[in-house]
Amino acid sequence: MSKKKILIVDDHKDVLEALNLLLSDKYELSLALSGESAVELIKKKQFDLAIVDLKMEGMTGLDVLDKIKEISPLTKVIILTAHGTIELAVSALKKGASDFIEKPFQADKLLINIENILKMKDLEEKEQIQRYKLNLEKNELNFITENKELIKLLKQIDTVASKAQNILIKGENGTGKELLAKLVHIKSNRAEYPFVKVNSVLLEPDKFEVTLFGDNKNPGLLDYANKGTVFFKHINRLLYKSQLKLLDFLKNDLTYFSKKNIVKKYDLKIIVSTSEKFNELVESGKFIEELYYLLNILEFNVSPLRMRTEDIMPIANYFLEKYSREVNKTFKGFTIEVERIFMKYNWPGNVRELENVVERLVLMTDRVNVGSKFLPTGMKYNKRSPEVILKLYTEKMEEAEEALIRYTLDKYNGNIMKAANAMGITRATLYNKLKRYRLEK
Repeated sequence: MSKKKILIVDDHKDVLEALNLLLSDKYELSLALSGESAVELIKKKQFDLAIVDLKMEGMTGLDVLDKIKEISPLTKVIILTAHGTIELAVSALKKGASDFIEKPFQADKLLINIENILKMKDLEEKEQIQRYKLNLEKNELNFITENKELIKLLKQIDTVASKAQNILIKGENGTGKELLAKLVHIKSNRAEYPFVKVNSVLLEPDKFEVTLFGDNKNPGLLDYANKGTVFFKHINRLLYKSQLKLLDFLKNDLTYFSKKNIVKKYDLKIIVSTSEKFNELVESGKFIEELYYLLNILEFNVSPLRMRTEDIMPIANYFLEKYSREVNKTFKGFTIEVERIFMKYNWPGNVRELENVVERLVLMTDRVNVGSKFLPTGMKYNKRSPEVILKLYTEKMEEAEEALIRYTLDKYNGNIMKAANAMGITRATLYNKLKRYRLEK
C-alpha cells in the first residue's frame, strides 16, 4: 500500500526538520519553506494532506489555504498556529481547513489528528466512489440480444475494454448506448473506480471548466471520475466553444491548465455517444474534425431495434418480468396479438420505447396474459418501414439459398462441378457462396 502524501509548509527550518523526523517513516513528505514554493508543489503533485503554518513571510497560511482549495479541493489542510492567533485559525476553518493545532504542538496529538483526518478523507473518497461506482444488480447491466452483429460487438468489448482509451458509440436515441458504455467500463481494468456520466448539452462554454474541473469550493466531475470512466452523452450536441475546450484538454494529454495557472492531470477512459451521423457534422463544420478523430479511437455502432427484430420479444419478455416483479403481479406472457403488433411496429423510440410500453401494460393489465387493450392506439395500425421489409426479405432469401445449396450438394454427393451446373452458376460462384454460408469442408 502506497504511503499517503503530505505537504508541510513553514518558513522555519527547525519546524520542517522536526515534522520531517516525526512523520517521514509513515508518510511521503514534501517540504516547503514558503507559501510561494508550496503553491508550485501543489500545481505539480496531488497531496492527501497539507500542514501549513499560519504566519509566514510573503504568502500567509490563509493565502496558501485558498490556493490549495482552488487547485486541489480534495486535499485536506491542518493549520499550525501560535498562541494569540486563534481567531485567524477559526477563520481558516471557515475557509475549509480540517483542523488547527497550536504551537508548540504535542507530537502524539498531532499524529492522532493527522491519522483521523486521513481516515476521514478515505471514507469521503469511498463514499464518492460508491456514489458513482456501478452497482451490477441495481443497474441490471444486461444487454439482451440475439442479433449476430451485436453479439460480435459484445465479444469485441470483452477483448478491447481495457485497451481502448477513447471510444465512440453511435446509435439512435433509445438503442442502449449508455448501457453499452457501462458494459465497457465494467469489463475494463477501471471497474473498481467511478463511472461518471456527463450530459454534453449542459456543458455550456461559461460552465465548462467549473463543471468538469471544479473550483475552490467543489471538485469537478472529472475529479470524481479520476482513474475511472467519464461518459459524455450526446457529444454531437456539445457547443462549438466547448468543443474547443475539450480539444485542448485531450491534446494536453488529459491535463487542465486554468487561467490562474492551476494544473490538473487526470487518468481517465473517455466514452462518448452520438445519435447523429458524425461525418455529416464534421463536413458541415458543426463539429471539430480533430476532436472527432481524438474521440474516435474505437467505434461501436448499435443498430436500431427495427433492424434487429429478433431482439424485440426477448427484450419485451425481460421488461415484462422486471416490472411485474416490481408491482408484485404474475403474468404468463403476451398474447399472440401483442406479439404480432410488437413485431410489426417500427419502434422509433427503440428499446426505451419498448420498455415504456411494457411498463404501461404491466401497470394497466389485470389478466394472466398481457393483451393489446392498453397499447397506444398508434401501435395497432403501424406498418413496417421499407428498410425493415427489405432486411426481412433478404434474410429469407439467404435462408432459402443456403438450403438449396445444401440440398444440391447432398444430391450430387458433394461434387462441386455437378452442383454448380445444376444450379446454373459457375464453380467459382458456388465456392464463394460456400464460404459465405460457411459450408466449405
